[in-house]
Amino acid sequence: MRMRSTKAPFLQKSSGGFTLVEIMLALLISGIIMVAVITVFISQQRTYLAQEQVVEMQQNIRAALNMMEREIRMAGYNPKGGAGAGITTASAGQLSFTQDLNEDGDFGDAGEAVDFGFNEDDDGNRDGIPDGNNQPAASLRRQIHGPGGAGGYQEIAENIQLIEFRYLNAAGDPTATLADIRTVQISILARAGEKDLHFTNTMTYKTASGATWDPQPDDHFRRRMLITTVQCRNIGL
Repeated sequence: MRMRSTKAPFLQKSSGGFTLVEIMLALLISGIIMVAVITVFISQQRTYLAQEQVVEMQQNIRAALNMMEREIRMAGYNPKGGAGAGITTASAGQLSFTQDLNEDGDFGDAGEAVDFGFNEDDDGNRDGIPDGNNQPAASLRRQIHGPGGAGGYQEIAENIQLIEFRYLNAAGDPTATLADIRTVQISILARAGEKDLHFTNTMTYKTASGATWDPQPDDHFRRRMLITTVQCRNIGL
């Protein structure tokens, strides 16, 4: 009688692995996906940084303009009529004026004489453009006077490349006569704090007077210009 073997027959397992072609194809697809993800990420990062620069510039110059508008409207405030308050300096890059805020008949008290513009070290000829080569930027400043004299210029906006004050008379025409000024137009050009090497600025910026400002070739700074008009409601009353 033949003995039946108790050993199980040998079972050959089928190979379930990947071929070299399949592995290479999978790596290629994964690489393409990774490159696409990284490209989108870099693009979004650049967009975010650009937007952040723009927002920072907008906030910077809007805060300065809001302060200047508020104070210039009070230029010449003279309720008792004897102080002789008014605009005292009216150049393209500097505006100075007096006001009798505490209504005591003079403008010798703290904060009653105000200057706006660049520090003289930054803008020696007071043309509203910082001195130096390669289109430098400087801080726009405000100075108030008091019984002890000028209090020194304090920064109100940074990275400013141009400030222009334009003066109009009651008819809306440009004037250089202090007594005839009724309106002040303010143009401010601000630039970003850092360069963006993926951006080249080729724009031309125009002030309220029509003067133009052009970046140098291959300039990589983002910029914003804002223009506002302020009525000097206390002058000429």
